[in-house]
Amino acid sequence: KLNTRQVKTMQITNVVCPESKYLIKCPDITNKDGIVIHNTANDASAMSEISYMLGRPDKVSFHVAVDNYRVVTGLPFERSCFAAGDGRYGKGNANKINIEICYSKTGGDRFIKAEQNAVDLIVDILNRYNWDIDSVTKHQDYTNKYCPHRTLDLGWDRFLNMISEKLSETKARPFLVGETVYNTEDIYLTETAGYGGKE
Repeated sequence: KLNTRQVKTMQITNVVCPESKYLIKCPDITNKDGIVIHNTANDASAMSEISYMLGRPDKVSFHVAVDNYRVVTGLPFERSCFAAGDGRYGKGNANKINIEICYSKTGGDRFIKAEQNAVDLIVDILNRYNWDIDSVTKHQDYTNKYCPHRTLDLGWDRFLNMISEKLSETKARPFLVGETVYNTEDIYLTETAGYGGKE
């Protein structure tokens, strides 16, 4: 049974990337100095996005996906990834925690809630690493890709303001700590491992 724990209305699930996939998913241990925000340009859940990412046999990866219900981590934060499009040693891939916000293809209420959950996650990360709002960047800052597309359409300053408001209200409430809750070589089992219902 997949164990999750709930903080407020958001579940946190940690899916382990097998070490056998580190070379194509998260090859290096690196110092982190900020966050990169992405939109998935898809309409899948966070668990599905992480499962698909880890199951792909190529250099496409990100640290965490957030949907309207939960946060799912897929890579250790201390490791690099291949999300920002600036190469293995680029600052976006190597030195940032990369976050994908789900349900951005069609938007609507699911995306709005996913974005709000992402704000909570970002505030938590900023507090734990003692970073400020200027540590929050977008995929577009590292390449010419228009990403996070729906967040940009709605207004990047609006999104940063959402973070700033919560950042001023709270300090250090970490919820991405604790034990590993799911570990398997068969990544695709995550799709049916208890996801989709409330506890």
